[in-house]
Amino acid sequence: MDASTFEFTISIPRDAQFVSMVRGLAVHAARYASCANSDAETFAGSVEAAVHACLRETSPNATISVVVRRDAGPLEFLIDGRTIAVEP
Repeated sequence: MDASTFEFTISIPRDAQFVSMVRGLAVHAARYASCANSDAETFAGSVEAAVHACLRETSPNATISVVVRRDAGPLEFLIDGRTIAVEP
């Protein structure tokens, strides 16, 4: 694992108090993948919006699945089936 290839999965409770944590994770991951600060912040805003969209939906699942991955290409966050990507 290095800045060009990594993957991990987390599950967060379907609760608005965890949105800022996922946003912070997106900023950190984007910076780790060598994105510029402005690109990292823009990406994190898109990730945050996707998590908010999940919270607005009725779901039988008590958690939201978040996959963070990069395989020598764009950084991707998969959030309950939504893909948000940024190219470092």
